Amino acid sequence: MSEAQERAAYQRLEAAVEEVCRLEGYQGVLTEWVVIAASQRYDEDGDGITQVGTLLPSGGGAIPHHRVMGLLDFVQTRMRAMAATDDE
Repeated sequence: MSEAQERAAYQRLEAAVEEVCRLEGYQGVLTEWVVIAASQRYDEDGDGITQVGTLLPSGGGAIPHHRVMGLLDFVQTRMRAMAATDDE
């Protein structure tokens, strides 16, 4: 993939994230985002391989690591709280 193709793909991804946020009722300007993605495939021996990765604005570097980790920690904390109440 060329640099121009990658840049265009990340621009489309950011536009999609902004659109979903708008549809979900978010207000204001999107300042930071992280997409977590996982894929599953099988190698030539039939062994399962899982890839997990993060997608960041412009392919990374636009948000410092400490900010990304803070976003992830905050969401993880909220998800744990939701999971705990689901068990009640």
